[in-house]
Amino acid sequence: MKKINGKHLIHYLSTFVFKSKIILLELFILLIIACLIAIAFSNSNNMKKNSENEFQKIRQPAVAGQFYPADKQELKAMIDEFLGAATSSNATGTAQVIIVPHAGYVYSGQVAAFGFKQLQESGFKRAIIIGRSHQQYFNGVIADANEAWQTPLGKVMVDKDLIRRLASSTSIIKIDSDPHKSEHSLEVEVPFLQETMGNDFKIVPLLFGGDEPSDVQELSETLAKIIDDKTVVIVSSDLSHYPEYETANELDRKTIETILSTDTLKLRQDNIEAENGALGQGVATLSCGEPAIATAMFLAKELGLEGKLLEYANSGDYFKETKNRVVGYAAIGFYRTYKSYTATLSAAEQGIALQIARKTLEAAFDDFDNEEYKLPADLPEIFQEKRGVFVTLKEQGELRGCIGNFSTNFNLAQNIQEMALSAAFDDPRFPPLEEQELKDIGIEISVLSPMQKITDPNIIEVGKHGVYVKKGTRSGVYLPQVATEMGWTREQFLDSLCEQKSGLGKSCWKDPSVDIYIFTAQVFNEN
Repeated sequence: MKKINGKHLIHYLSTFVFKSKIILLELFILLIIACLIAIAFSNSNNMKKNSENEFQKIRQPAVAGQFYPADKQELKAMIDEFLGAATSSNATGTAQVIIVPHAGYVYSGQVAAFGFKQLQESGFKRAIIIGRSHQQYFNGVIADANEAWQTPLGKVMVDKDLIRRLASSTSIIKIDSDPHKSEHSLEVEVPFLQETMGNDFKIVPLLFGGDEPSDVQELSETLAKIIDDKTVVIVSSDLSHYPEYETANELDRKTIETILSTDTLKLRQDNIEAENGALGQGVATLSCGEPAIATAMFLAKELGLEGKLLEYANSGDYFKETKNRVVGYAAIGFYRTYKSYTATLSAAEQGIALQIARKTLEAAFDDFDNEEYKLPADLPEIFQEKRGVFVTLKEQGELRGCIGNFSTNFNLAQNIQEMALSAAFDDPRFPPLEEQELKDIGIEISVLSPMQKITDPNIIEVGKHGVYVKKGTRSGVYLPQVATEMGWTREQFLDSLCEQKSGLGKSCWKDPSVDIYIFTAQVFNEN
């Protein structure tokens, strides 16, 4: 064995240390390079993810090229042709809620155009679009989470601020983009909005996940508080699905009558019958967007809007070969008129109205269990109008009963009958009227204008305006003549309404969360 002296040992150790340092340096350099590569790769992935996230904030068209043309020029030309063939309504006022269909444009586009025609030069800056999901079931209502919606005609911004307000106002509204991703019922309405409202507007896409009536009422009451004169509500729904042509015409006519009457309970009951097969083979539904339509009906009542059918057709009208299995389409507008009825009852007509009420009560005692008083067949035309009515009964000058309504399925003559009987027998403040009292009863009738929602109580005129206040389940109403009879100022009138009639507490009319409606009345009595 070779002997190693001290000098050699030092040399070997020095050489080993030097080489080790080189190896460590190389390893360190390799580690730095690996870290730099990892960072670069991570940044690249983050950029890609950020790009994808930015992309996901814009909802891309799901049915372009299927329900409507994907080419911009072709789509614009088609919509313009539909709008050119449609006519503006002769209704007075602004259509603030519009029901339109959502099938492929070749089937329902022409009908839809009659609804969207009402938006040209309307000045609306926001469109709340409401439908029912065709692909997912979920509780409540889902608002879209995207920043904007893309169509072949361009991009439309989503009103994120309003959506957050809505979601914070009620627990039934959630925010999620997933249910909207492939749903067609709202998407097909957006190109029509772009062609009629221009580029300076925002949308609020809302989807029902089921048909729960309580969700409809909750959404309607929430929307009614925030809808202003710059907001239009677009309701997306087709009518009957898959009956043969003539049956569809008949069923849809009845559904349209129900919609215009704003009877949401009947709409629900009729649709349940259809879905259970009670209306015949082939009838799957009377309205696929029933909760959306019911919301329109609730809003019409809440906002005092007047409904009008703008156009009706079914798919068999455009494709004759499909008449054995069709889908119905309607465009319906609900209008804010900002005016009271101009038609009033003449002195002779007032006498007829009072006679109807008096004879109805007399007949109730003469033949209570059998037929009631039959209305004359030759009543003046004004008695065919659907008008709100209050009937007040006074016994020797003291109140004995008062019942009325603001909207009704009955015409004026029938409504006078119904309210006279209700005032006599159904006013919970008084026992039912007895026959011997009738000779001492004086009858007063108030024929009402539509209610109009207001935000400034200072416009209320004592003796001219009746007032209705509402918050949650509490409400109360005073007819215009109450303030005059009591000698009240406007503040006394409103304080009493809030405290005595509605139970909302004195001065509730100063609370912004309380809804205030005004109306006028033509009042006349037997004296």
